Amino acid sequence: MSGADSLAPENGDPSTAGAGTSRGTMIGRVRSVGILTLVSRILGLVRDGVMATQFGNGVIRDAFTVAFRIPNLARQLFGEGALSTAFLPVFIRDLEKHGKESAFRTATAVLIAVSVFLFWALLIAEGIVLAIWHFADLNHESRLLLGLTATLLPYLLLVCVLAQSCAIMHGLGNFKLPAMFPVLLNALWISAAIVVWNSVDDLVSQIYLISVSVVGIGVLQLALSFPTLKRLGFEFQSSWRDNRDRVREIRRVMLPVVLGLSITQLNTLLDSLIAWLLTAPADPTQSGWLSSYPLTEGTASALYLGQRLFQFPLGVFGVALGTVIFPLLAQHSERNDMAGFRDDFLHGLRLVIGIGLPASAGLILIASPLTDALFRHGAFDLDDAHQTSAMIVMYALGVWASCGLLIINRAFYALGDRRTPLRAGVLSVVVNLAASLTLVWSLRGQGLALATSISAAFQCGLATWLLSRRLESVDWRSLIGVTWRAVVCTVVMSIVVLALSDWLSGFNYASEAARRATLLASPVVAGMFVYLATARLVGLGEPFELIHRQDN
Repeated sequence: MSGADSLAPENGDPSTAGAGTSRGTMIGRVRSVGILTLVSRILGLVRDGVMATQFGNGVIRDAFTVAFRIPNLARQLFGEGALSTAFLPVFIRDLEKHGKESAFRTATAVLIAVSVFLFWALLIAEGIVLAIWHFADLNHESRLLLGLTATLLPYLLLVCVLAQSCAIMHGLGNFKLPAMFPVLLNALWISAAIVVWNSVDDLVSQIYLISVSVVGIGVLQLALSFPTLKRLGFEFQSSWRDNRDRVREIRRVMLPVVLGLSITQLNTLLDSLIAWLLTAPADPTQSGWLSSYPLTEGTASALYLGQRLFQFPLGVFGVALGTVIFPLLAQHSERNDMAGFRDDFLHGLRLVIGIGLPASAGLILIASPLTDALFRHGAFDLDDAHQTSAMIVMYALGVWASCGLLIINRAFYALGDRRTPLRAGVLSVVVNLAASLTLVWSLRGQGLALATSISAAFQCGLATWLLSRRLESVDWRSLIGVTWRAVVCTVVMSIVVLALSDWLSGFNYASEAARRATLLASPVVAGMFVYLATARLVGLGEPFELIHRQDN
């Protein structure tokens, strides 16, 4: 594969690469990644449903949720986030200017550097956790949190190296195989949870065994990634030391990228930590650090489930689009093809508006029946369902903004501007923290979720304004027509879905399962049909690009 073919379509036809024909290629890739991500997210919801059925919203699941956030956050920041964002432009530049052998040396050097750094970081982190466990006077909840953290920390190393392997695949123009790894994770996680559930009675033992299983799945994923790279033509280079200057370059740009890309993850992590700190102790005889607490047990788990469902449309569409568009923008920038850059960037934003707005509204409309259908089983009762659905509504308000940020920030990074997204992100963290500490006392856990959506909208607006000053000759007015059409379609869809849901709730159903399925599936199907029909009437073409197959 030559440098010019590095972003050729996955069917291997290099003739369709390049700015002139990149639109059909981009849409095809977004569709492929989106479908696989959809499968992964559905399995993820099933996984969360299995976990909620067994553990409910309680101390055990709260501890697992917080402990799992550490390797998951590391994956999002250092694996899929900052490292791949800093790595891809350098990798593509090597492919364009120096050929695949030089690019493979760079990739090999980065893989080795990441593995060594994370190995030592893992040892230090495990030592700190074990020292706190041994020397600190901890209650049962804190010991459970530390124990699960120590168990899950090795997953940090595995998943970050896997993410770097997937970044190499993206640079080679293959997006399908990386999108399959989350499918594998969720499918095996579900299987392991069911086996543990039926084999062990003690809940604490169950959660530890599930944690060990997650680490084992990480080993399997990483073991499968290297043969996959070889099939794509990648070869590990023994002369990788010749390209250590590329590693230093990537390391220099990583810090601002880490901070810039970490904002959404940091805001949701802040939600969980604030929820953990402001939740009343499970044992009423224990004194806490506050005289009164605004939150009750299970808030951290409810926030986690709300974030998971918020991530559903964001991952299926927003992350898929961001994953595919970033190498294209980096290639345009490397070739100084600013016309192609602007064309693909604006096309990405039009897709965000045409899909992101109805996704936000749709998630709000089905929050309650979705929670009932997925989670209200076993130990997860009606109160847990109400608590979780309220979180979903507040997070859903920011879906459109988070999707937009995935495109806007990557435009900055492709242009070599890493500080502007960082400045906008830091301000949004301040907004989120201030709003969280203000709203939590009146809106309880919902206030934490709402603060995250407010900060996402603030960051999206600020980043758009700053990019308009950085990127010349962008026809921002072309977005106005898409926006008003999408708003009209979303309003019509919402009215129909609300009326249908109210009408369906008055029926008597043969079973509770039938009621839940009907109240969820009918509004989803009707909402999609009404939105697409209205889009056809008002001339909104963006939703149909992801439905109809286009020739590349």
